Amino acid sequence: MTPHDGTFSGDAENVIRWVNVAGVILAAVGMAMLFFVLWQKPGWRATPVVKVMLFTAIFLLPATTMLLGSVVGFHKVKQSCAECHAMDPWVNDMKNPDSPTLAAKHYRNRWINEDQCYTCHSGYGLSGNIEAKKGGVGHVLHQYFLGVPKEIKIRKPFPTSTCLHCHANAESFRKVEPHMDPEMKPQILSGKMSCFECHEAPHPRKK
Repeated sequence: MTPHDGTFSGDAENVIRWVNVAGVILAAVGMAMLFFVLWQKPGWRATPVVKVMLFTAIFLLPATTMLLGSVVGFHKVKQSCAECHAMDPWVNDMKNPDSPTLAAKHYRNRWINEDQCYTCHSGYGLSGNIEAKKGGVGHVLHQYFLGVPKEIKIRKPFPTSTCLHCHANAESFRKVEPHMDPEMKPQILSGKMSCFECHEAPHPRKK
């Protein structure tokens, strides 16, 4: 058994499993505390101890359970991109060892080690996670109520800041002369010039 195997390993899937279990346990404890208080005599319910128990059961434990549920939800969002059949052409290209697209190069060289689709197509930080989750719900609703669009395209231009988040301080970026050109550099860093004006497209271009 390796150090990453077993019930108490730090493997991402195992951590999410324990977070899920912890949320269920906390919810059950909250309900048990609430029923316990309701079964007691009315006079006892006015004591400070009961007030603390009610606050914990009604507010604290449910809030913690929702937070743990969000952690699980965010993790599932990261894994959901490649599970939709409408995305098969893009996923197949990304995993194609002979594809020249940027997505395929990033996947092939493991420049992004995991959750490649999510990492590039979501913003960074908590706000990025929230926006990605909202977008994923929107995609699911659109598919089930309106169907898959005939033409799937990105909603807005891909932000240059997403590329620069990883590449701007890399030596491989700085040693490219156009990147450091006094006229081009400000346009690149400000997002006025897209990376894809010079580099290969991230996904296959429309024929």
